[in-house]
Formats: sequence, structure tokens, C-alpha cells
Amino acid sequence: MPEPKKQPTTPSADWQARYDARDTPWDSGLVDRELQDFVESGALAPCRALELGCGTGTNSLYLAERGFTVTAVDFAAGAVEAARKRAADAGLSIDFVTGDVTNLTEVSDPFDLVFDRGCYHCVRRAGGLGGYLKTLERLTNPQAIGLILAGNPDAGEPGGPPKVTAAELCGDFERNFRIERLMAIRFEDAGHVDGPLGWRLQLIRR
Repeated sequence: MPEPKKQPTTPSADWQARYDARDTPWDSGLVDRELQDFVESGALAPCRALELGCGTGTNSLYLAERGFTVTAVDFAAGAVEAARKRAADAGLSIDFVTGDVTNLTEVSDPFDLVFDRGCYHCVRRAGGLGGYLKTLERLTNPQAIGLILAGNPDAGEPGGPPKVTAAELCGDFERNFRIERLMAIRFEDAGHVDGPLGWRLQLIRR
């Protein structure tokens, strides 16, 4: 008897499968401490903010609670639905979108803040960098701030998120953005435990 054919998968289905299996180390349930540090520094007053790769919405809820007008995007429809429920339960108005950040036709208005905790490095590894950068170019106002968190190879650690060198990271963004700050960080995993080595990149739109 021939083996049954495997069902074709799509990138969005693959991401949804990770959420269904609860194999989501990036979705810790904790507000990202780099985002907290940035917001609480007073570097930017509440404004229109875009989160790319929002997962179940923890960081988007944090921004909305602090007065930002938030649009948040993720590839996994189930994660977006969970985020919408969390926002509704908290009485927060957030525009959650199921979409592809490399071709984000569902979003049109430009933003003054873009936050990305781990979306960029996954898109880059999958070959979608060009579309991602075009999305950022289209959806950011002049002088908009970008806060990008990505995997860092400098510790030589196995596993973890996709890794990008400092030169690659700056080279990808410097056409449309001025590099304001680049520093090594540790991602924070569930339970407030230090996770993999990462980068914190702050950008200003030219």
C-alpha cells in the first residue's frame, strides 16, 4: 500500500503549528525588558506604533497601556486571535492583523515607532529580507524610531534564534535608517531567566 501523501504546509501554517504545540520560547509572556527600558526612558512620547511579529500580544498590550496607538502583525492566525482576546479582556483597543511582514498590504498608514522582537532575523533567514525592508520603508514616517531585537552569534552558542552579525545587521538597515545604538543583550526567557545572546538595535528613519 502506498504511503499517504504529506499535506503541503505554508510558512504561516508552520508558525501556527509551533503555537499549537506550545513550542514558542520567544513568546515568554513577559514584556520585553529592552522595550520597557526604551519606553520608560521617555525617549519617545506615545504615538502610532507598529509591532512586527507580535505573537500573542504581550508587548502590544504593554504599549497600548502606556498610551500608544498600536497596530500589531503576526503570520500565525491563532496567535493573533489569542492576542485579540487578551486585548478585549484588558479593555484595550489594538489593531491586530494576520499578515506577512514582507508584503503587508493590510496596513497602509505610516508609524512613528516600529518594534520587532525576533521577526526580522526569522524573515532574513527565510529569504524575505527585501520585502521586509520595503515594508519598513513604506510604513515609517521621517524620524520614526525602530527598535529591533535579533540573534547575536558572538557567544558561539548552539541553538537559539537565527543569528546576525553586527555588520550584517547595520548593513541591512543603513540605507533608510541612521544607526543610533547597537548593543549586545540577553533575551529574557519565561521565568525571568536570561536566554540567548541578542542585539538591541535602535534606528532613526532618514
